[in-house]
Amino acid sequence: MASGWSPAELSPKENADGIAYHRALYHDGDLNRPAGWHEDSVHHLLDLASPHIQNGSVVVDYGTGTGGSAIELLKRLDAAGITIQLILIDPLVSWFSQAREILAHRDDVHFELSIEQDAAGRTQFRRLEDMLDGRKADVIISSSTLHLVPTRALEDLCEQFSANLAPEGILVWDSGDIESELRPDDVACLHDPYRGVREQLRNDEARQAMLSEFHTEDAARAERRLDHIFPVPFSMDVILSALEGAGFSSQITDHVVDFDAVDAERFILVPRLAEIAAPLIEGEQRDEAIRDALTQVLAEMETAGTATSQGYRSHWVYGRHSLSG
Repeated sequence: MASGWSPAELSPKENADGIAYHRALYHDGDLNRPAGWHEDSVHHLLDLASPHIQNGSVVVDYGTGTGGSAIELLKRLDAAGITIQLILIDPLVSWFSQAREILAHRDDVHFELSIEQDAAGRTQFRRLEDMLDGRKADVIISSSTLHLVPTRALEDLCEQFSANLAPEGILVWDSGDIESELRPDDVACLHDPYRGVREQLRNDEARQAMLSEFHTEDAARAERRLDHIFPVPFSMDVILSALEGAGFSSQITDHVVDFDAVDAERFILVPRLAEIAAPLIEGEQRDEAIRDALTQVLAEMETAGTATSQGYRSHWVYGRHSLSG
């Protein structure tokens, strides 16, 4: 059995959120049927990590979510007959509990919830050294996570990565949602369609009518929260500066990943992400508004040249970093 964190009983809403995100990565939740964009993007990440993994390696998956990157890594290692110690880390109970459910049967997987309550009852992030409990990682993987870390926290996180790697260890990461001069003109950032949906719905009449019932300050606070679900992407240079400041050397590659329109709809209807349409009522009212907005956004992207009638093109950046040069 997997060790470490195990969730308390989830609410129906939390459980539905985790299942929906897992099904955004795997059609009908079937681990043998990954969504094309997920399989393609993670494949390139694991190509960077796999040469550095051998029997007994300690591998950390930082920001694993529902375990999509870990599942694909374990498939690859199982086929090669390689056994590792895999430590999964994430802050989001609804998604992380789904990873636990999927991988709980494995003895080689350990779970660490990355948030805790301080003495005053405030939520804070745990430090990597505390979660590793004295172990050093041979490989740290972080898939589609670093672009969500506030820029003010990146330097400290990169210092934690540096301090908790074995001497010859490596850090590999990917992101489809950072700005880079590498991105071709006809390729979008990963979350551009969903930011577009947010803008389409910002002034939706039904939505504005519901917001008007809030106190002014509450409405403004709610709108700021929704804007943070898909934040404006920052530059790749911000991440590279933080990593190089922590002593890492850097090798950067990129790849264009096709995102099917049906998969895009499945992704944005994950309850936690569909919150961008709040306070429209959860269920058909909210889902229909999102579907209509997404159809319009993808049509506009097709006119702009970053999408086709089948879906859109997303630009992914991959980083490989070591302390030994």
